[in-house]
Amino acid sequence: MKSTLQSLLLVFAAVLSSFAQRELGVRPTNTGGPLMFEQAVFDVHSYDLTLKVDPKTKSISGKSVMTAKIVIPTNVIVLDLDEPYTVERIAEPYGLDTAMRDLKWQRRAGQLWIWFRMTKQVNDEITIETTYSGVPRVAPKPPWIGGFMWEKTPSGADWISVALQNDGADLLFPCKDHPSDKPAMATMHITVPDPLIATGPGKFEGVKKNSDGTSTYNWRMTNPIANYSIVFNAAPYKIVQDKYKSIDGTMMPIYFYVLPEDESKAAGLIVEQKKYLAYYEKYLGPYPFRSQKVGIVETPHLGMEHSTDIAYGNKFKSDADGTDGLLLHEFGHEYWANLVTASDWRDFWIHEGFQSYMDSLYQEHLHGKEAYFKSMQGRVKGLRNKQAVAPREPKIAYQVYMSEPDYLNSDGDIYGKGSLVLHALRYLIGDDAFFRALHRMAYPTKAMEKLTDGRQERLVNTDDFLTIAEEESKMDLDWFFELYLRQPKLPKLVVQEGSCQTPMTGGGTTKCFILFRWETPNGMQFPMPIDVVVDGKSQRVEMKDGKGQVEYRQSKPVVDPNGWVLKTQ
Repeated sequence: MKSTLQSLLLVFAAVLSSFAQRELGVRPTNTGGPLMFEQAVFDVHSYDLTLKVDPKTKSISGKSVMTAKIVIPTNVIVLDLDEPYTVERIAEPYGLDTAMRDLKWQRRAGQLWIWFRMTKQVNDEITIETTYSGVPRVAPKPPWIGGFMWEKTPSGADWISVALQNDGADLLFPCKDHPSDKPAMATMHITVPDPLIATGPGKFEGVKKNSDGTSTYNWRMTNPIANYSIVFNAAPYKIVQDKYKSIDGTMMPIYFYVLPEDESKAAGLIVEQKKYLAYYEKYLGPYPFRSQKVGIVETPHLGMEHSTDIAYGNKFKSDADGTDGLLLHEFGHEYWANLVTASDWRDFWIHEGFQSYMDSLYQEHLHGKEAYFKSMQGRVKGLRNKQAVAPREPKIAYQVYMSEPDYLNSDGDIYGKGSLVLHALRYLIGDDAFFRALHRMAYPTKAMEKLTDGRQERLVNTDDFLTIAEEESKMDLDWFFELYLRQPKLPKLVVQEGSCQTPMTGGGTTKCFILFRWETPNGMQFPMPIDVVVDGKSQRVEMKDGKGQVEYRQSKPVVDPNGWVLKTQ
């Protein structure tokens, strides 16, 4: 009965999300959520995309080749493909040569149901070739509501971009549209009109000039990659190059694909990029994709963490330190999203909460603890506490990033609250254990950290970080994760004036007491300590069973002056 009820609730939530998108004039494009059997039966190894892009008609045509391994015997699989596309053919290799034979298939809304002639067995390798074309969905609010962008540069040249995170990679190509399956390799062959240059993930493998005034740009990513990072951008880019020596000694290329109008600004941003590389490597270990490239590409939308080809549209804005907050954040997702990937959208705070924490930690890195505290305190103002940061039930993307009824203005607290949870955890377990845990979440073993090709496939959930934090701190942390991440409400610290005692004989100092007590949702366990400044000195008050007290003799104690503990204000 419980599982049935949970399923009904998931369906209801999906209906709400669909309704909200219809109100915006956008057809639902759900990505993630419960994985259907016909997709659970196979594990994707690679995607190979051949795309011809026509900015005049705002259309694409091409071929997608997916290779995968069968993990459960089946005679049918399902791929996702957005409805605007027309499918001409679906085929598989036949015999010992390169001939292809048609497969039986059926279009069901945004899905392709594909039948094999015989049941495929465990460990069978399959190759599915799909020929398709059409006018893809235009992004109404990129990058948050995604699709294609057919824009113009300041000089009037074509400028094409794609953003897919919340809507799914099926807006570009047929795929298994679920975060739990990262292909080990992705190849893109992108044909665009001259003089456009097309960028993609991984290494550049050359360009072919065609006789019809177009060129085909070839890219190959040989590290595991999230589906929504398999995208391209095209413009008459100038390529500004540099290099950086990783903490492990690897010399890595840096490429900035920048509009001609902004070429003079590129070198300055690369200088900043190198600072961010040093910062992330200090705390988290070597840059994960050092066998590929450090890539930045100027885009008409604000930005996105496309692996090895970070989308950058911040118009070279920086703060007084010269820090470009957009690039700092998106590049950090090379660790928290592209290296360490949540296996379901319910755990996407591991992407956005962890990275938002790294954004604030950068202030400490530059300016010390007071700047860090100020940054973290600024995050408290935006808390909504309307849904759990890391619910246990599967979620689609829009249920995490955006929630009803305030559909476009809610991030589900996965950014700010997620980072404040890490802030409180740092206080609870101490710096040494906390930063070891953070590093281990990125690289669980030294062997993984030393892989120069970055071939670890990190699909994780919240319990993985709980285990790591407990092992590093030697503490039981279930209660901490349950209250802060599995339900939305915050604890409340009740402060009560206690009695005062004056010595019977004159000349002594009056002693007073203040009592502390945690009030929690449904009486949840919460033995969270608290800092209290007593008579000018800070002390940590342990709260065993959720209660504690302090004695003072002069001024009234100041509770949690640095804002370490996340609580109702």
